[in-house]
Amino acid sequence: MRKTTTKSLIKLGAVTAATILIMGGNPAYAGFFDGNDYYYVPTHLKFISIAVSGATGFGLGWFMSPQAKIYRRILAIAIASVMLLFALFDNGFWGLSLMPFVSILAFAIGFGYWAGEAAKRFLEPPTTFGSSEWANKDHLNKHHAIGTNGFRIGNFQHKKTPFSLCYRSDRHLLTIAPNRSGKGVSMIIPNLLKYRGSIITIDPKGENAMITAKHRTSMGQKVHVVDPWGITGLDIARINPMDWLVKGDVDMAENAMLIADALHTPTGSGGEFWLQESKALVHGIILYVATNKDEAGNRNLGRVRDLLLLDGDEFKKLFERMLQSPHHIVASTGARSLQKDEKLLANVIASAQAQTHFLDSNRIRESLSHSDFSFEDLKTEKMTIYLVLPADRLNTYGRWLRLLIQQALTINARNIEAKPEKSVLFLLDELPALGRLEMLEQAFGLMAGFGIQIWGICQDLSQLKRIYGDGWETFISNAGMIQYFGSRDRFTAEYFSALCGVTTVWNISTALSRAFGRSNGKGGLTTSDTETMSETTTGTQRQLAYPDELMRMHDNKQLVFIENMNPIIGHKTPWFKDPEFKDLGVNLHDKN
Repeated sequence: MRKTTTKSLIKLGAVTAATILIMGGNPAYAGFFDGNDYYYVPTHLKFISIAVSGATGFGLGWFMSPQAKIYRRILAIAIASVMLLFALFDNGFWGLSLMPFVSILAFAIGFGYWAGEAAKRFLEPPTTFGSSEWANKDHLNKHHAIGTNGFRIGNFQHKKTPFSLCYRSDRHLLTIAPNRSGKGVSMIIPNLLKYRGSIITIDPKGENAMITAKHRTSMGQKVHVVDPWGITGLDIARINPMDWLVKGDVDMAENAMLIADALHTPTGSGGEFWLQESKALVHGIILYVATNKDEAGNRNLGRVRDLLLLDGDEFKKLFERMLQSPHHIVASTGARSLQKDEKLLANVIASAQAQTHFLDSNRIRESLSHSDFSFEDLKTEKMTIYLVLPADRLNTYGRWLRLLIQQALTINARNIEAKPEKSVLFLLDELPALGRLEMLEQAFGLMAGFGIQIWGICQDLSQLKRIYGDGWETFISNAGMIQYFGSRDRFTAEYFSALCGVTTVWNISTALSRAFGRSNGKGGLTTSDTETMSETTTGTQRQLAYPDELMRMHDNKQLVFIENMNPIIGHKTPWFKDPEFKDLGVNLHDKN
């Protein structure tokens, strides 16, 4: 309150002084205050007087404003320098006159520095109720979070100067960003333009590939765009998951089960039996297609889908052929199916058909029909894989993404001997579209440092909680860096408010009391009027950021949480406005 009053008095004094100067130099005012008779002032002089007054007021107001801070500083330094030069080198009147003043000023500056530090420590709130605070530039420098090495996670503003924020650890990353929050242009694309390791990324719009594929090729990367609907206009690559199943491989049966598992997503409570039976049936048919010599030219998931659509008699013949297979799982699947009650078998087949319905798409079949690359090469070669699926098809064809991501994760997690210079980055936009993927959950908890880094991106925490149930916080606890772009989801805002922590602030309370007394005695009438004011300062607890503040966070800001660091208020900068990246990507909105 006192600080505000002092500032108000200073401003009032400045305005009063300016008014006196203006009035004193204005002929109209001079005539008004002159005791002589009124005399005529031409119109153009009145106009000039008003214009000069307005310009003077505007200039003084601007000079006192925050925008002119740098100019005030320059002027002060210039005046101080001139005074110092006169005091040091002039032995005349000005030098001798200014020397005591400059000496006093030097003393005040030296003493004021340490007095200010002492006052700062004295006025600093205690940490009784919490010690959370926002990261400042010194804190970021101490933890090596400013620079261009590592993953680019935004900018930090210090005195209106942006500094690049980076994350250098090998732990996983998580971004919570709703639609239209700028995650693509400010986070995904900059890292696709910058990161020199292999990347496999989910690209819901195809824009990431269109903007960055050319540059990644120039970085020496082998670029493969798996784009069933051809929305990018780039060369389309294919990958056949069943090429992973090699006859004689001791892990062949397990790998086939992983493919079957990726094709199935939970259907809700009460459907676990049918889910497991469907998996077992699809597992057996996958192995049949992979091992039977008559299927040599059809070893793909499109063929598995065709076999699941056979009619009753043809199904029976298929199971009889499977029963003769030398592979024990294929034979046991045929035997179990033949032994089942017809109604039970029909329900199992119907469940398997429902789980593989997405394979009816000719575009999906074509993308899975042949392999133009191998996931095994992600660690041994420089490779970038874009999995492009239009956003409006994520729900219908999410199993396609689920299948490819699970296989890529499994293959690279097993290959622990290969130690690439840069980890293979799984950049998973729209993470919830994969459904509950146990391999992904395990990878987040166990595979940091295995030459794999996962960067998961979802719209809010409610999505993770809905899909992963009680295990959703695995993604939070095992992430070395978490970004939050703000959201209207209350649960998410409350969670990140708690993650920011609490701090201690000063609570200043003022009490005013007044007592009035009156007495009538021998000495006459006596009155008393007493007024007492007391001021109390105590520490109190406050959330560093309240949920409602996070829900209306400015769209160019973000919160960043890095392991063992204070929370960071970061800024988002679109790649096409960032000098480091704007010339690297293909600007899709450039009309030239």
